[in-house]
Amino acid sequence: MKQLSLEYRGKQITATLGDEPPMWYVTIGGTALTKFPARPEETETSVRGRVLVWLEANPDMLDRDQIILGGG
Repeated sequence: MKQLSLEYRGKQITATLGDEPPMWYVTIGGTALTKFPARPEETETSVRGRVLVWLEANPDMLDRDQIILGGG
């Protein structure tokens, strides 16, 4: 599994696995939201769960106007 998509509160969220180092990059409409280290034992269900936990903890990030590129 290199990528998964899910809908959350009407928004299309994508998690893509990068190789070096193994990281999940989470985006909304192609705009980066966050990243987190990949785990060797992960399944689609566990990655989806991690993304949902992050989204629930950061609800303001669903509004692309709140995304500050380069950090912040």
